[in-house]
Amino acid sequence: MVAVINTIRAVVALAALTVLVGALALNPIFTGWLGGYLWNEQLQSQGLQEAHERYFRTLCPAYFEASLVERWTSPFYFDMVWCEDYKHRL
Repeated sequence: MVAVINTIRAVVALAALTVLVGALALNPIFTGWLGGYLWNEQLQSQGLQEAHERYFRTLCPAYFEASLVERWTSPFYFDMVWCEDYKHRL
């Protein structure tokens, strides 16, 4: 008898959890926030890609001339790993 009651409680808890997760997923505030966050991430990524396209000819030659130690320790070169994608275009 106790096993049946525990099973019924588990089913009710699972149904309630499903309703709560569904309410959160379909909430306009949450979906608006999530959509805005994803749109912003995509916009920033696109802007960064455009900046790389625009400036790789001036920034990447200095990156490739720097030694391995300079690339790993200098704050200027540390974030310029993206230049590896443009090596064939120089």
